[in-house]
Amino acid sequence: MPLPDMNNSTVATALAALADALEHPAHVETLLVGGAAGMLTGELPASRTTTDCDVMVYAPEDAFEALALAAAAVAERLSLARGWFNTGAMSLGAGVLPGDWRGRAAVVLEHESLTVLAAGRRDLIAMKVYAHRAQDLEDLDAMRVRRSEAGFVRAHLDTLGANPDRVSDARAVLDSLELIDG
Repeated sequence: MPLPDMNNSTVATALAALADALEHPAHVETLLVGGAAGMLTGELPASRTTTDCDVMVYAPEDAFEALALAAAAVAERLSLARGWFNTGAMSLGAGVLPGDWRGRAAVVLEHESLTVLAAGRRDLIAMKVYAHRAQDLEDLDAMRVRRSEAGFVRAHLDTLGANPDRVSDARAVLDSLELIDG
């Protein structure tokens, strides 16, 4: 069964409900990447939808079980797919996210139990270039990538030693983008 689409409002509502449902002894922080991050920061068009919220980082390290339990409760309560909040993006590898991402991330939810950050524009572009699925390519077109951002991504790709074929493909994607000045 296909996952239902979530718009910007649905994502925000689901994350707020996640914070309310979260039971963990410490304050938890997560980093969203992908479509949800782009939607919540306004980097992707208001018409964009997603099927999930991709988490790339969470802290403390023991928090994901509590997040998963809260996400399951939210899925049931809001009629979302069970996997609406997931760590699937982590399969790309930890190095795919530029190491200095924190300085560019945006706080999209601040709650007593949970802080949700969204990847900044340059980090989002870098990850979408690296993943280069059909939806990523559409998102990159919609984001109108600047030459300076492409330079940032090129420099980041130079740091990725693992999976040289994927890096080569990512370079080809970057070279194929219609860049704008800036």
